[in-house]
Amino acid sequence: MSTYRERREARAARLAEWADKRETRGTAAVSRARDMGSVIPFGQPILVGHHSERADRNYRNRIGATYDRGYADLAKAEQMRRRADGITAAAERAIYSDDPDALERLAERIAELVAERDRIKAFNTSCRAQVGGDESLLTDAQRAQLDSVRRHMPISLGKRGQMPAYALSNLSGNIRRQQQRLEQLRRDAD
Repeated sequence: MSTYRERREARAARLAEWADKRETRGTAAVSRARDMGSVIPFGQPILVGHHSERADRNYRNRIGATYDRGYADLAKAEQMRRRADGITAAAERAIYSDDPDALERLAERIAELVAERDRIKAFNTSCRAQVGGDESLLTDAQRAQLDSVRRHMPISLGKRGQMPAYALSNLSGNIRRQQQRLEQLRRDAD
């Protein structure tokens, strides 16, 4: 039986393969439509009332349908490629329960989250001491989050420009959830 990570990676590989096939098919259709269109001289009108009118209109409609089919295949290929990239990126970040090093990685993640919470608490303490606080206590990502909150929701920062309360609440909830998961994995391992 394969692990969940292997199944996710296999799905991403299948999606990438399908995207390659779709892209090849779409490129060929667009090229074929371009070749079909090159037969008609540029600016050549449809000769209304001529015996060739119906065939000319049908041919031009086939050219348009071939272009549409080709561009639809190219768009679907791009969508499949994005999905495959998303699955791959998520698999790189994720800690699956059946990973051999899941316990160690989960403990590391909890330590990182606790350190992040401590940095936010220290920043909020510095904000109470002086307006604006000491932003050097925060990581670049936290500073970007703080700037975003300052721009879009200045009311949630409080009087002194602290990190919003929901940031600590969410972080504490994530820590608690990860700790419960770690305890469950330890029970399952025994």
